Amino acid sequence: MLAVLATKIRSNGEGSVATAIKKPYEGFLISEPMVGRGMVIFRDPNGRRMVTTAVRRILTTAETEGREDVRERRLMYVETENSVYRLAFLDASRHSVTAASG
Repeated sequence: MLAVLATKIRSNGEGSVATAIKKPYEGFLISEPMVGRGMVIFRDPNGRRMVTTAVRRILTTAETEGREDVRERRLMYVETENSVYRLAFLDASRHSVTAASG
């Protein structure tokens, strides 16, 4: 599982609700997003989840592993049929304790 902070940065669909723009969703991805499939982010231990429409394209940034600044995170931008999300992959050790204590 991948600990992730997903932020909706744009809505593509007509009549979409703009109130969710810039809203962060913290949770876990089972695997990295794949084109053609929806993303599912599990948001808490009680089974609450966020499901997106099918992924259209994915833009990744350079790996930040091995850098001295621990605040740097690997970023990925994911465009779905209705929205665009910025995914920041978080330190899994920090979240494994929170998920287990849930």
